[in-house]
Amino acid sequence: MSFTDLSPNQDFFNEEEAVVDLIPNDAFLSSNSVLSLLAAFDPSFSDLVADFANDLPDASGQVLVDDGLFEVNLQLADGTTLTGSFDAPATLRSYADLAAVSDGTVTLSGGILDAAIAIDGETATLSGFDLSAAASALVLNAVSAIDATIPLTNGAFVVDLASALGPISGTIDVAGGDLNLDLTTPFGQLVADVDFQDDAIFPFTAPVPVLGDITGAIDFNSGNIVASLGPFGDLAVPISALSGELTFADGFADLNAILPIGSGLSLPVATDIEIGPLASEYVAEFVQDLEGTGTLTSGILDATVASPLGLFETVFDVVAFTSQGANFFAGIDGAVDIGNGMATASLTTPLGDINDSFDLTTLAPALETPVAELI
Repeated sequence: MSFTDLSPNQDFFNEEEAVVDLIPNDAFLSSNSVLSLLAAFDPSFSDLVADFANDLPDASGQVLVDDGLFEVNLQLADGTTLTGSFDAPATLRSYADLAAVSDGTVTLSGGILDAAIAIDGETATLSGFDLSAAASALVLNAVSAIDATIPLTNGAFVVDLASALGPISGTIDVAGGDLNLDLTTPFGQLVADVDFQDDAIFPFTAPVPVLGDITGAIDFNSGNIVASLGPFGDLAVPISALSGELTFADGFADLNAILPIGSGLSLPVATDIEIGPLASEYVAEFVQDLEGTGTLTSGILDATVASPLGLFETVFDVVAFTSQGANFFAGIDGAVDIGNGMATASLTTPLGDINDSFDLTTLAPALETPVAELI
């Protein structure tokens, strides 16, 4: 593999003290598309995926899913039959079992993660992994996947969402010039206070009786909503007076709210916020400012991290996290029919039904597109 320096001695499989060094090289760290990322692991596998993506629009058949067990039965244009199975829950549970006997150390500095993990006497080291970039992409993906409406009361969003790994509930307060989080997540309690940047300003236009359309902006950095009322001067009202709802879809947030401006009058406020990239950028910068160390003991990560917001101490159960993923996949049933260049899914999942179609001719170009553009 070109991706790693994997150099065990010849007695690797029968000697407890064997050591494996897992060191991502520049090809892996600089990969910016799915195919280049796969090529960094294994060029032959990357070529196989590319060929399969090109052949799939002309294929026909079905992928059946039963409690997370994927059974593939496809016929390609050249008559080749492709069959196989993948048991997602069993695979993840085996990873959980592996994590349960894992110990090691982890350090984080400037957004770069280094780790040394021992499993049954064998050691793997990870050096120079860009955690800030990975966290940024993860947040962008997660926000883009949200399809929900969240109520806003006095400048604070009340969150009660389902996710693949469990419920997320709590508040996100944006009224005081900072992003204040107090959330219960599948990973534990998330409490943070991050200052908004100077450019966190979103314009809007609102119809007002007598005055007609007026322009204004939500300035998250100052914690105020400002608007020009023409001959009546300018208006500045704290975001804490704002109530309404925020609708998420495809990484965008559509804010519709009412702002009381006195004497029984109110100002409708509506604006679109490209919240996915905004949250992704904040997370990347936040991770780059972190400094910390952690120890992994029997699959439990215990870490202490210093940040501009103070000292964080956290415990993360890798075993439970992986097991939750297994349980999620175990709740997927249905089928994906492939033919005429389309994949049509009819699936039940723990988060709801999926009934949609996907144009397979877009798959091959997507594999060569920079990941940042895809997410």
